[in-house]
Amino acid sequence: MKIQVIGTGSMWTKYNSACYLIDDNIMIDFPNGACKYLYRLDIIPNTINNIVLTHFHGDHYFDMPFYILNKSKSENKDVNIFCSKEGKKKINKIGVLAFPNSFKEACNSLNLRYYFNDNFIIEDYKVEKVLVKHGRMKPAFGYIFSKGNICVGFTGDTSLCENVEFLSSKCKYLFCDCMLIKGNGKHQGIDNLEYLSKKYPNCTFVVSHLEDVTREKLNEMNIQNIIVPEDGKIIKI
Repeated sequence: MKIQVIGTGSMWTKYNSACYLIDDNIMIDFPNGACKYLYRLDIIPNTINNIVLTHFHGDHYFDMPFYILNKSKSENKDVNIFCSKEGKKKINKIGVLAFPNSFKEACNSLNLRYYFNDNFIIEDYKVEKVLVKHGRMKPAFGYIFSKGNICVGFTGDTSLCENVEFLSSKCKYLFCDCMLIKGNGKHQGIDNLEYLSKKYPNCTFVVSHLEDVTREKLNEMNIQNIIVPEDGKIIKI
């Protein structure tokens, strides 16, 4: 498994908004500016066929209209979107706002499929959707990708909750929210990651959605099983 950390930052930083690319063909979240992030990394967005969305705050899906319009102009027409049930309506709404005269036509030109299952398969991976807690944003999901006996997890945005512990216990790598110095009901903090890293030493935590002060503090702490990546970092598992 090849995972490229496309974005590691919260909205109010110079870093890209949190998102990941698996095996060059599965994108976890598609936030504001994602198409340009990918181009800067020499990745052509329309080569990606699978989009997995954790929740519907703008910094996790607002580039979907640009991705869909770009796909409609390419030879690669396959688009598979995995999300919660309200996702199709939300994507269509911002798409029509962005491109009122062409978005529906772009969608109709594609082999566009939505999947709302709790368990599904993408490429060679079995994927499990896991409910997490992200303040008033409901639902919000994390995901577990498994192949053979290796599990890799993605929390999306979340506070510390029972299912984050479940992800930590099951996964070899967990790509996770660590926005804050001290966690709250919306996002995890360094205090939560210190706890998780000690309780689950067999899991490597790759943090993102970082504010600048959080990134600086975590780099200073240099905890053995916590990786603080830069945008574009590739991790092979």
